[in-house]
Amino acid sequence: MLSILLFVFYVFVLTAILVRCVKVKQIAIKSSILISAFLFKVLLGCIYGYIFLKYYGGDDTWVYHKASLKEYQLLIHNPAAFFKDFLPFSAIAGSHNFWESVKFYISDLEYCFTEKPLAFFNIFSRGNYYINVAFFDFFIFFGPLILFKLLHSLFPTKKNVLILIIFFLPTTSFWLSGIRTEGLLLLSIAVAIYFFYKWAHTKKIIFSLLSILGLMGMLILRAEFLFAFLPAFVAYSFCTPQKQKSLYVFLFSNFLSALIFFGSLLISSENNFPKIVADRQHNFFLLHGNTVLKLDTLQPTLTSFIKILPQALSNTFFHPLLWQAKGALQILSALDVLAFWILILLAIFQRIKDWKQYLLHPLILLFIFYGVIQTILIGYIVPFPGAIVRYKIIPELLLVLAMALIVDWKIFSTNNRK
Repeated sequence: MLSILLFVFYVFVLTAILVRCVKVKQIAIKSSILISAFLFKVLLGCIYGYIFLKYYGGDDTWVYHKASLKEYQLLIHNPAAFFKDFLPFSAIAGSHNFWESVKFYISDLEYCFTEKPLAFFNIFSRGNYYINVAFFDFFIFFGPLILFKLLHSLFPTKKNVLILIIFFLPTTSFWLSGIRTEGLLLLSIAVAIYFFYKWAHTKKIIFSLLSILGLMGMLILRAEFLFAFLPAFVAYSFCTPQKQKSLYVFLFSNFLSALIFFGSLLISSENNFPKIVADRQHNFFLLHGNTVLKLDTLQPTLTSFIKILPQALSNTFFHPLLWQAKGALQILSALDVLAFWILILLAIFQRIKDWKQYLLHPLILLFIFYGVIQTILIGYIVPFPGAIVRYKIIPELLLVLAMALIVDWKIFSTNNRK
């Protein structure tokens, strides 16, 4: 009973803080919608935790929680050791060279920035998982919030569509509301994009530092996402605030990145980018999954990448198929895939007249190029549909935003039909 009262109390306090922050920052979203969006996120976060505890034996979200309980004890009884983990001493001691120590240190920081904040939440939650969900979702809620603020400032007439997709899309909200890395990753991406945009228009050094902080967050949380993100982000940086020939800049940036990626094969047969991707796939093949999609073994060659590309595209953009789905989560994922392709068809056949102004905007090109490249990369590496849907949820969100902006939604209005 006490846990329930604490949960209600903290959710009320966190909601009040959010409302105040939005008013101070003058974000154009009504308090009622904001409150609904946050409560929706917390609800889905709790459902996420319950489902994975009851039906999947806990999953990573409960592993994080259990680790946070140990970190809480360390924080209370040995705070010096708790904060010492943020320093690179153990990474240096366990490595053989500089780059290996950097790799180990990034891995240590990933642990620190996921489990250790939960230790502070435990001070208030008394170790209750669901109260921690509320605190965690409050923190990561600023990712979607600043993403909405930026998009609304650029496309003010699309406010309702932006609110619906960013805050209330069921599948996206579900996968990004649990205590997992993905919510923090979206926050890092949003910070990198938003504050670079602010820096490009104001040249204030603080904004550039915050943008770099977002990129560092991506590096720590999931480095492979950062490397897929950089070509599009670099192109975006050249096109902001100017928008001339943005498409050509993005095409050139990604072409140059592809040359560097495969060109690294000529520099070293052991240390090159294709081998990193192939090794990453091999590590996934060592894991066990209830459902495994067809995915041939990737070799660090251009020929192998071309050969397996159709499988990578199929596994990420078309699977799971509705008639192949097993269990509630796979059915949900299959419906998500179906909805995604319906949206693509609407964007093609029911687009607005000035669709090019939206689609060729540097920010939307960033969403499209990064979304496609990241999703394909996931397809090359991951053979498990359950993992694919979780890993691709952020690039999918960005692609959905890009497509939704150019759909003529007025065709569905009652007035239009009359």
